[in-house]
Formats: sequence, C-alpha cells, structure tokens
Amino acid sequence: MGWKNFCFFIVTLLFLTGVSRAQTLVDEAKAPLTEEGSAEGVFSETIKIISASKKIFVLTNNNQQLGQGDFISLALDNNLAARAIVAKGHDGQVGIKIIKIYSLTQWSRLRKGTEVQVIRGDDSMFGKKVEVKVETTEKAPTIKSEEDLFNDSVLDESGELDDNTKRHIKPDNLISVAMGFVDEADLEGGGKRATQFSGAWAYQFSDNWFGEFVYAQSTFSDFPSKGVVTQVNNVVGRIKFNFKAPLYSFIMPYIGFQQQTAARDSKIEGNPADEQREQDRVDELKKIGPVFGVTLLRRLVPGWFVKADLGSEILNVGVAIEF
Repeated sequence: MGWKNFCFFIVTLLFLTGVSRAQTLVDEAKAPLTEEGSAEGVFSETIKIISASKKIFVLTNNNQQLGQGDFISLALDNNLAARAIVAKGHDGQVGIKIIKIYSLTQWSRLRKGTEVQVIRGDDSMFGKKVEVKVETTEKAPTIKSEEDLFNDSVLDESGELDDNTKRHIKPDNLISVAMGFVDEADLEGGGKRATQFSGAWAYQFSDNWFGEFVYAQSTFSDFPSKGVVTQVNNVVGRIKFNFKAPLYSFIMPYIGFQQQTAARDSKIEGNPADEQREQDRVDELKKIGPVFGVTLLRRLVPGWFVKADLGSEILNVGVAIEF
C-alpha cells in the first residue's frame, strides 16, 4: 500500500468514526427520557382496597418501585387522577394517602380491582390532559410512619380535599350499629334483662355539630308474666358537639328527645286486677321526654370507629363508619 493510499485509508476511517459517534450522540439526545414522570417511567399497579372516605388506598407493589415517603400520582388512560404519598409497604403491597385530586372525572373511575398507572416522583412531564392545575410543592417529610394516616394535619399541609379544616371528623355522615342491655323488674321482684339492638345515623350539619337519629329495639320474654312477650321500641333524636381527644378519640356530649313505646303480644285471662297489674308494668316501660349523655368514639382504622353511648336513655357499644 502506497503512502497516499495509507493516508486516504486513515482519513476515511476517522471520518466514518466521527459520523458514527455523531449519530450516536444524536440518537441518545432523541431517545425517550427514562426519568420519573416520563412515559418510560410509568408502571402499572392494582387497587386492592379503598377506604370509606376514599382517602386511603392499598395498592399492589409488583414492580417493587414504591417505598415509604414516595410521592406518586395515579392515572387512568394517560390522564392524571390524583396525587398521593406512600405511607407504608408490606408483603408486596403499599398503603397510600391521597393529598390532591387532579381530575374529578378520573377520580370517580377509581375502583377496587382497577389497574392504574403510577408515576413516581415528579409528574409534570406526564401527558398533557391534566384537567386541574395545582401546586405540586410538597413538604417533606410529610409521612414518617403509618400513624400519620390518622393525622389530619398531613392532608391540611398538602392541600386537604375538604376545604373546611375545622372539622375533627371530615365527612358529613356517620352511621353505626350497637348492642346493649335493658333491665326491668318483673312482677315477682326479680330482675329481667333484654338485649337491645340499635342503629343510628348522624349528619354533620355544621363544623363539629351533628344531628342524629337513633332507633333501638328490645324484646322481653316472660314479661310481665310467664308466656308473655313484650317488645320495646325506642326512637331518639339528638344534637351533638364533637370534641377531639387524645389517641385518635372523640367525645360527643349530646342532648335530645326520646319516645319509647312498649306492647305485649297477649293478655292473661281471668282476674281483671291481674290484667291491670300487668298492663301497668308494661306501661312503666313507656317513656317520653328529654335525654342527655355522651358518645365516645375511638378510631380503629381510617373510616372506622368503635363507639359507646352512655346516656340517660341508652347504654350500648358498637361500631361506626364515616362517609
């Protein structure tokens, strides 16, 4: 190979190498980003549980990309639905707390069993169909442990879904079922006890003020005499005010009005005096007038409470749910 040919070969090789390198740089510049928030960084998980208040979700963590304290966004069909923070991970699942709603339309589509798109970290580059623009400034650390799932201030600092932050219990409605006992002396002077079942619906008509309707029923066997069954119905209307107590508890003093009725299923035949005596005993179960007392609530998990009513008209223990 002559000197001129050798020089031509070297120049050609350098030119091709330069073109190849330049093309590589161009390709890298044009390649899709894989940072958080880009289409390449989106992965799918499935909703396993949604709390009654729809603020707490449990998602699968099949991709093993979610950890405690991560800020994430949920999307459906490339449309952002909500912003959340991961509170805890366990056994292939994570618990998250919703801090913002991007789209009410997409939010309403979230259901148990739905597969959602998850964007970890910054979501500003995801899609171009965000229906509601919101500030995405997050204050960290916001959630340090699963106990912060019960901490209302976490949501308040990040944009609480309910604009009214004065309420100790955010949702308007509280329904409950409970069981208690009613005691009454029978004709022979002994004690007669009946199980009382009750249901209640409370509505928060103003900050921490609740109006509540209660219906309770109990049945006395062999009262007022053997073989006779007496049924007692108790209807109560209450006004309550809610105070926040330690350990995720609430104290709700109340006043109200009660109407309790009683009726037996049969009458004895014979002595009119005995008949009247029985009727008088049944009438003693009838009540109408004002009542007062206190309701105690202790949060078990988000949306659920254990409940106790300690009042002049009723004593019982049960469970309640907010929505």
